Amino acid sequence: MKDYVIAISGEAGQGINTIGDMLALSLFRNGYCVFTDKSYHSRIRGGEYVYRIRISETPLYSMRQEFDLVVSLSKSTTLSQIEYFHDETVLVFDSDSDHVSPEEAGISFKEVKFPFKRMAKEAGEARAQNVVSLGALLNLLKVKKEIPEKLVKEAFKGKEEVARANLLALSKGYEIALPIEVPAFQTTSREYYLMNGTEGTGLGAIAAGCKFLAAYPMTPGTGVMTFLASNSLKHGIVVEQAEDEIAAVNMAVGASFAGARSLVTTSGGGFALMQEGVSLAAMTETPLVIIDAQRPAPATGLPTRTAQEDLHFVIHSGHGEFPKYVVAPRTARDAFEITEKAFYIADKYQIPVIILLSQCLTDSSATIEKPTHREEYLERSIVDGEENYKRYILTSSGISPRAIPGGKALVKVDSDEHDEYGHITEDLKIRKEMVEKRMKKLDDLVREVSDPLKFNLDAPLVLVGWGDSWGAIDEFSRSRKDVGYIHYNEVFPLDASVANLLRGKKVVTVEGNFTGQFAMLLKSITKLDIKHLGRYDGRPISASWIAKEIEREGLS
Repeated sequence: MKDYVIAISGEAGQGINTIGDMLALSLFRNGYCVFTDKSYHSRIRGGEYVYRIRISETPLYSMRQEFDLVVSLSKSTTLSQIEYFHDETVLVFDSDSDHVSPEEAGISFKEVKFPFKRMAKEAGEARAQNVVSLGALLNLLKVKKEIPEKLVKEAFKGKEEVARANLLALSKGYEIALPIEVPAFQTTSREYYLMNGTEGTGLGAIAAGCKFLAAYPMTPGTGVMTFLASNSLKHGIVVEQAEDEIAAVNMAVGASFAGARSLVTTSGGGFALMQEGVSLAAMTETPLVIIDAQRPAPATGLPTRTAQEDLHFVIHSGHGEFPKYVVAPRTARDAFEITEKAFYIADKYQIPVIILLSQCLTDSSATIEKPTHREEYLERSIVDGEENYKRYILTSSGISPRAIPGGKALVKVDSDEHDEYGHITEDLKIRKEMVEKRMKKLDDLVREVSDPLKFNLDAPLVLVGWGDSWGAIDEFSRSRKDVGYIHYNEVFPLDASVANLLRGKKVVTVEGNFTGQFAMLLKSITKLDIKHLGRYDGRPISASWIAKEIEREGLS
């Protein structure tokens, strides 16, 4: 598989994110497939910021850890990434600035220097050293100049002098012929999209008919909130930045009770504050969709790093026993499609639904095929009701016809245990019936869960993963004949019949946590011996990491 990894290395405040986005989008518009990720400290200025772009001829969904080309705007940040250099790595740096040498790093790599700071000053904008670098890189990769020119004009729209200086800086970069050999990639004319998990999830919510969002900002869940806020007027979405997470979840429950498809966005720490609201939605049988964009925990943890640590937490969220549906998208395209389904399931079964994202998925852009919109997911499962309407009438499925205020029916709900009409009760016979009614929904819900992805299940070693680990697991497994995988994007409830596929195999979960949370979940329903590999340093899972861990653990 032909690929090439470029890293732009600097500090927050040096325009690394802006120039990385421009580089990725220019490559994509030129016909290349790209996958990006970001490694950065939780700071406004300073600290490390590394933007990686992986170029290929077909879509890839994970990052190769090793760098082929590094453009360094900060010596200290580059030093922190030395472990990802190899003998053929090329380090590009400013000829007038201090830089990392092979002797200082203690490893072998190639060096290329040019005066991009000086050239930026000549262009009339000293801060445009990153734009000079952009031009040099795109010239090296044979990207048509009019593509980044259009992006620069869009970025500085309404600032003519700044735009003119940056366009000149870009041209100066294009004049540089970097003495570097890069693979020749075939461009594609297929209809692809460049999208990150934030955009995929947000667009999925819009397509599902979400009309209300309440949230309190918490990285990395804030991106979906700001994406929907920026599109709220166009799509008729009410966006409320609440005073805290407790208020946010209760606002969403209220909006959903009134008939709006409602969403809450947060991260693990914010979700912790929402537990009574989750139970309220469950008891009142009010649809609720919550996004938990995971980050390494506990407490504040690492706000700008990635993890898969909240699986058990969300499955057991809220006090008491009640059904819920938990999903974890694999890619940005999957985020669109599974978010649509999340709203449909919440409405149909009148339950809380949690979408587990991660920092890696929300921040990483990838070349994807067009997501599929499903009209049937717009079905609201709302009735007019009648004069003697029973909100919680006992049914064979456990699902009671749901009416909303403003229709024919008088709708009564209560967070206390209640009878079929919604009136408070302490009748213990009714209590038993209502618990069984709510839990009965799981019988049909588990049949709504799609089958996991499967690959090479004849192999002796089967990896099992969930969420955004799919790209790395797929890439590693396809490089080996003796490895297969099963991968989930709908993680609760699970169908126990998967045991028939795994019996007699060496089964290992690959997860972004220490304890092997999905392994424990699978063991509980399959009774099989399942081992796990866990990455919990805040970095995303990669194919090379899986290879090293399997060898280290003697699992191959």
